Amino acid sequence: MVGSTKSSPVLTSETVSSPRLVVAQQDLVTRQIAPVGFLQRTDEGYVFSYLRRVMDMPGFRSLFGFDDIERRYESPTLFPLFGQRLMNPRRSDYIQYLTVLGLPEGSPPLVVLGRSGGSRAGDSIVLVPEPNVAEDGRTSAVFFIHGMRYKPNAASRVALLREGDVLDLVEDVVNPVNRRALLVTRAGDELGWVPDLLLDYVHHVREVDGMVIRAVRVNGPGVPPNLRVRVKLTGRTPTGYRPFRGEEWSTFA
Repeated sequence: MVGSTKSSPVLTSETVSSPRLVVAQQDLVTRQIAPVGFLQRTDEGYVFSYLRRVMDMPGFRSLFGFDDIERRYESPTLFPLFGQRLMNPRRSDYIQYLTVLGLPEGSPPLVVLGRSGGSRAGDSIVLVPEPNVAEDGRTSAVFFIHGMRYKPNAASRVALLREGDVLDLVEDVVNPVNRRALLVTRAGDELGWVPDLLLDYVHHVREVDGMVIRAVRVNGPGVPPNLRVRVKLTGRTPTGYRPFRGEEWSTFA
């Protein structure tokens, strides 16, 4: 079961388009996260391609069902590796699950996967949606605060949050996993971190004046820590910058 949430109606009329998702693997010992490919929706179905960078990753192992690293995988239906990370819509708590995620009923599979992260117990796969960036650089991203369980008293601090509260970001230069880590704080209280795969994007948005990050949903204590606090970042990107673009993000196909 999803657990309890603070009451809020599920949206039913909002149009949500499918994003391109970064597919990453997390080392279960070091906790470091490395992107390995892209998953996206097309008019014909779904496409998965590996990033060229996997060739330089020591000990890299291909994902189950995607053995040929240089192949462009196409399917009219969602690949089983990713489809099994979706909750069955027939479950009695499915609508409650969408409420936790802040998504309307009928949201596309990649939207649900991107918002939830697609994680499974004991699994190493992480999914992150590409942030929205308009032609003029205006940008927004929605994500859950990560790592709350590693912050003492974070749960009690979250209980004091209200939807709409403005949050702050603080550089966590002593972080043993990622020196670029950004802590999400409220009035000096540390709540958790920005997801690792969004760090480059968020650092770039911070370079331009006007960035704001707010709590848009505070779920109840019965919800897993990784889904407790959903935030929305708005601002602008520097001229010419687009997240998940460039040579290091090139794919084989």
